[in-house]
Amino acid sequence: MPVDLPLYKSDSGTTTRRPRANKRVLLGLAAAGICFVLFLNARLTSPSSASNAIQPENEPSPYIPPPSVDVSNGQGQETVEEELPEEFDIEPEEEEQQPSDAANAISPHSSHHNALPHPWADESEDDVVINDSNHYPYLVVVASSADQLSRRNLIREKYFGLRDNLLPCMRYNTDVLYKFLIHGGPPKSDTPLRRQYEGEKMEWNDLEELAKGKPFEQATVIEWVETSLAQKGITYDYLIVQDINTFTQISTIKHELDNGVISENTESPVTVNADAPTNLVWGNFGGHEVDKHAFVIGSMAAKLVMEKQKEIQAFNTSQPHLLTNMYNYYNAIAQNVEHAVDQSLEPEAAAEVQEQVIPLFVREDGEEDTHRFIRWENNVESVHAEDSVVTHVLQDAEFAELARWTYLKPVMVCHSLKSAFTAQPPLDALDDDEEASDLVDPDLANETLPESRLQTQGPSIALVTSSYIYDACMEPSATRAADNKRRFALRHNHAFIARSAEFAQQRGRKAVWGKIDAVEKVLPKYEWLFWMDMDAVVMNQDISLTSLLDSLRDRFPDGPEAFNDVDLIVSRPTRDPTMNAGVFFLRNSPWSMQFLREVQGFTEWYNKGSGYEQSAMWQIMMRPENKPHVFLLDRDDHTFNTFPRFYKPGDFVVHFAPDKCPNDATVKGLDAADRIERGEVITSLDEE
Repeated sequence: MPVDLPLYKSDSGTTTRRPRANKRVLLGLAAAGICFVLFLNARLTSPSSASNAIQPENEPSPYIPPPSVDVSNGQGQETVEEELPEEFDIEPEEEEQQPSDAANAISPHSSHHNALPHPWADESEDDVVINDSNHYPYLVVVASSADQLSRRNLIREKYFGLRDNLLPCMRYNTDVLYKFLIHGGPPKSDTPLRRQYEGEKMEWNDLEELAKGKPFEQATVIEWVETSLAQKGITYDYLIVQDINTFTQISTIKHELDNGVISENTESPVTVNADAPTNLVWGNFGGHEVDKHAFVIGSMAAKLVMEKQKEIQAFNTSQPHLLTNMYNYYNAIAQNVEHAVDQSLEPEAAAEVQEQVIPLFVREDGEEDTHRFIRWENNVESVHAEDSVVTHVLQDAEFAELARWTYLKPVMVCHSLKSAFTAQPPLDALDDDEEASDLVDPDLANETLPESRLQTQGPSIALVTSSYIYDACMEPSATRAADNKRRFALRHNHAFIARSAEFAQQRGRKAVWGKIDAVEKVLPKYEWLFWMDMDAVVMNQDISLTSLLDSLRDRFPDGPEAFNDVDLIVSRPTRDPTMNAGVFFLRNSPWSMQFLREVQGFTEWYNKGSGYEQSAMWQIMMRPENKPHVFLLDRDDHTFNTFPRFYKPGDFVVHFAPDKCPNDATVKGLDAADRIERGEVITSLDEE
């Protein structure tokens, strides 16, 4: 946290106090303050002034704090503290009020804590820096079993600000990368939990699985990072690890490591060695199970512990926690190492070498240590600003309340994509004698929103698919099919969005109607949407959606200019009676939104097979008033919706949609697509 914020106030008698201001100045300020308070009181109690007062938009009243803001002083009394400029930070002359017995009984670890107002309220955002490398100053790994989906969703939101995947993180391009490390294996096949788990993988692409039989231990996590992630080219400075039931103030830990001082505003600050900042291990080293629930280790220390793992573990074979053993090992040999180095090198060189070979251990659980890694005591009041880690938080509601109580500040893992939505500026309220048209400035009537309000970064086209697995049929191939589409989207700077919630929410109609719900949800955020069914596979990764649209513009029968009025592009394959809704383009336009509304209202096809939403789309798009908005690729088997029997080398998308379960055909297509990516030529995708 910023060093200039009064985050922690020590009760220690050694605390340095600022010099008191001149007494006359104090009296003058006090008199001025009293007058100001009386003036405000008169304003507040006056009915006319209360009704006519104008509050700045989106700002709470300065006199009544909003309900979500903690205004307690840690002693059960409500206070409203206003942070004064430094020159007015004056120590009172009067004797300080003694805390009540109730305050003294909060918990053993927190006798020196103070509850504080919002610590991040005045912090400005840093300049945006795009990280195009695979090196991340901070790698956050959250160990989880596969069944803890709801907590993972909370962590995405509270830690990283990821509430949904409608504007997805296609590339992690900040200084933080996160992963959920799944231990204990995936859920049992052909179960609802397994299908939810696979859907989560498709939607978020942030789950990694430990090898079968590998438990969650400090050693296995560090080994996975130093091998599996390293093989993908990912490097880091600091590794922050926690289990799924731990609450960690990632932003606080990151801030302190950035500044090079840990526990800066407590009684036991630790300065990180500037010459070897990543030779650091931070956590509990008491030899208990709690040691592995949360820890921080620098990359230099992680490599050191991997190199000396056998030697460290041999130091105490009964201790399962690697970092605790590492702490005890170096405590035992430190003096001998220092003495040997001192004997062989000059003092300055010796100090530098010692810093390289002996890690800095920041301990949180010793008698003389800060105790900022605490265990949940079943109430948020026992958690204070300096507490960086809270373990054993079992309820999701408790986790969410901790985030609110601590004003948890999410850290960015990717720079926000801007939505393509361009709503008109709001109109002022009408007076009785005004017409709506009178409120519109004629010079602005046809003006678009300024460029800064439009999409200035990120993709303008979204590739959207289903991640809803109905039954055991597509369970083996669904995630592979999503990976095929995601690789394509990444290559061409398109967004990739997989959705399951809209399919699961259907009531009174077939689940396939979730496609229309999902399209309605995503479409306003992009210029174009390209829908692909789960069993459709990108066979030619070289063709971008942008180039495909350009080609379609040139091919439009009424000419390129008329293409500007086209909103729906869909094909009717050979011998199909209607269009095929497994693959289509839809433009973000008022016509498209109205079209989707009309499709939603076509109740005749809610449960009528085999057409369902596809037949509703066909009947509405073929109305005379809608035809100018539709580019129907009639009897087209190759532009973007090819069936396996019609496949020719170079075709873009092949749709594996047999009458029976499409899993086996989709797997065969995915295998062929992988071979094509490796440079092979596939001439046939015969389903037989």
